[in-house]
Amino acid sequence: MNKMTISELYDRLLSNKEWQDPETGKLFFPAYIFTYPPEDEYKIRKDVEELNSRLKRPNNFIDALILNIFNEFIGFLKAENLGDESLYDLLLDKDASDDPPQELTEFLTEKANSLEFFNYVNARAEDHFNLPSKYNKVYLLLYGFGSMFPFLRASTYLKNFEKHVDDYKLILFFPGSYEGKNYHLFNELHDENIYRAVLINPQDD
Repeated sequence: MNKMTISELYDRLLSNKEWQDPETGKLFFPAYIFTYPPEDEYKIRKDVEELNSRLKRPNNFIDALILNIFNEFIGFLKAENLGDESLYDLLLDKDASDDPPQELTEFLTEKANSLEFFNYVNARAEDHFNLPSKYNKVYLLLYGFGSMFPFLRASTYLKNFEKHVDDYKLILFFPGSYEGKNYHLFNELHDENIYRAVLINPQDD
């Protein structure tokens, strides 16, 4: 069983003043990973979305940016234009028989791993954290990597996004497990060891 629940994570984000200081953790990459059983995907999504309203309650004044990486990818495709149509619309309109599934997967994988997509997500973060607010803006909560499979792995995302993380802390929600110094998406698929990110809820021995 995981040692930390979403409620316990909320308590840390709220009550731990050291955590609320974006400068703590700067010696290392200020990114953290919260693993959870893949079968709890929809419960975790609901819990994560509710975190922000709880953090923003009176006397808390913490405003976390919560992003679903899959929704961000859809937004990125909609923002990319080819002629008069967005890339998203072109992909929807294209007959499935014209592009074999493998070619379509390779195309989407290339787009999901592109510098343009990482910059797109970074711009979303900058818009949030640079906008003046009465709230304390420290956390970026990122989920949806199960939906992004097989186009983008969490390890690839973190390696490419590391240079962007500044003045906030990133918490990535990972549908899988950590064992043998490696992450396993859906508890089955091997992912690379994200050595510069900290596993926030290690499992009991």
